[in-house]
Amino acid sequence: MGRPKDDARRHELLTACVRYAQERGLFGLTLRPLADEIGTSTRNLLHHFESREHLISEIVDEVLADQLETSRALLSRIQRQKTAATAPPRNVVADVIADGLELSWAHTTTPQGRIQMAMFFEIYAAAMRDNDLRKRFVDPVITEWVTPMAQALEQASVVNALSLAHRVLAVHRGLLLQATATGATPEIAAAHKDAIHCIRNEICTA
Repeated sequence: MGRPKDDARRHELLTACVRYAQERGLFGLTLRPLADEIGTSTRNLLHHFESREHLISEIVDEVLADQLETSRALLSRIQRQKTAATAPPRNVVADVIADGLELSWAHTTTPQGRIQMAMFFEIYAAAMRDNDLRKRFVDPVITEWVTPMAQALEQASVVNALSLAHRVLAVHRGLLLQATATGATPEIAAAHKDAIHCIRNEICTA
């Protein structure tokens, strides 16, 4: 009988593996360099994660969980601010969505945020050739952002709410991809501010 797995040690190893993959890339990951870097052995990694493929799968799950936590926090914020607001509903929704996009931009364009987004987009790109990965990763990270935005827009009587929510996310992530690849230059940052301004105006006047 094999030795029992230590859940705390397993979590510690997974956290270290996520950091390694963020800095070195996920799908080109090999166990020996990974083990050397994080101070363990390939045998120990295989004991806890069974195979390279299972380890990569768990790293994807960690990235997904982080993205879903962020989107659910935005939904919670929308609900709280709508309840407390006295301004017209469209103005409230416009402000909350704009604030959420600005907070997301501020976090993900930091050096650490840029590293995290590089792996996010690496998984996103890989999913274009992997239908299972698309269903497991891409679909949730789209719907978990789009759904709360669309619901809030619909409740504020904004026309074509679902289409607008998809467009908001697409513009935001498109500029994040550019900032991740090239750095958040003043021009890209200005483009994001302009996009938020246009989104806010469209929501308020739709």
